[in-house]
Amino acid sequence: MAEEKEVAEETQPAEEEPQAASGSTVREIEEEKAPARAPAAKSVEAADTPPAEKAETPPAREVRTAKATPVADEPAPPLDAEAEEPFPPLAELRGQTDIYYYGTGRRKTASAQVRLYPSKEPAIFVNDLGVDEYFPRPADIRLLKTPLQVTATEDMFRITVKVRGGGISGQAGAIRHGIARALTKANPELRRTLRREGSLTRDPRMKERKKPGLKRARKAPQYTKR
Repeated sequence: MAEEKEVAEETQPAEEEPQAASGSTVREIEEEKAPARAPAAKSVEAADTPPAEKAETPPAREVRTAKATPVADEPAPPLDAEAEEPFPPLAELRGQTDIYYYGTGRRKTASAQVRLYPSKEPAIFVNDLGVDEYFPRPADIRLLKTPLQVTATEDMFRITVKVRGGGISGQAGAIRHGIARALTKANPELRRTLRREGSLTRDPRMKERKKPGLKRARKAPQYTKR
């Protein structure tokens, strides 16, 4: 009998061990399956959320392109715009009394308005008088003709002048300045020659003002010791 009990006790642990082993294996299998299910759920959520985010981005890009398109569609400037035509050459203007070149000259307090008419009969008229009648001194006539002599254009223009203010010498200097300015409009290539000669530069010399305590600008009264 004792031997049968010992055999029964030896057989019971052998039977329980496989049950424990089988129980452990079932739990491990459940634990392995559980984490495998969790990522699947996460993947489903991830698959649901990103499409909503991606669907929002394209409208922003479309709006940007829509704003940039009007800049490229700006109207181009017209190609048939008429450019300013220069004056015709002097050879073609001779004999035409309706075209002239204008220049304003100044010297001291005198102001002269000069007009150059291309003509085959050159002449100079100052306030409706001939230049020889208006200026009694030959030095003043030579002064106002200086721009014409330097540029060799004495025989190309009929000149009319309206001058006022100042004296005889001041008016002669104003006419010289006005003729030089009008010649640069008739032929811009003459500017360098007239600039070197000095006709385009207004003479800045003026009458000096009188000072208090003096008789004139600088003349002082006679000094008396006693």
